[in-house]
Amino acid sequence: MTIHPPSARTVAIVLDPAFSSRLASLAERVAVWIVDSDENRPAIEALWSARRTRQATYDVTVFREIPELSMEDHLAGVLRSIEMDVAVDEELPPLEWVEVYGVEATETIGSLLRARGFGGTAPLTDGFRARRRRGS
Repeated sequence: MTIHPPSARTVAIVLDPAFSSRLASLAERVAVWIVDSDENRPAIEALWSARRTRQATYDVTVFREIPELSMEDHLAGVLRSIEMDVAVDEELPPLEWVEVYGVEATETIGSLLRARGFGGTAPLTDGFRARRRRGS
């Protein structure tokens, strides 16, 4: 039996430093890039531990907040890193959806996403999601 990787994937980007209680349920369905914070760190480490000890398949990547950068700058930097991962690891399916938590979809963020090949945004409870345009 041949297992084929999914044809596309969703990645969540968490800019909320107080997201910890929701991290596990999010990581069960998508890869997560999350801002490091005192509150998020225990939840992050619990998922990393589960991955090591129970062979859980969580894909959680941490990035540090840089106080001088805006939320938009952080989002742009994380998107660049995700795109570099796909370019380096040919086995990763292409990024189709991005879910962003901890920030609203401002006009500046909309422009940033369009410049990176995404279409419009749809609101989530505490963020938004966007889909990459076909052929981008």
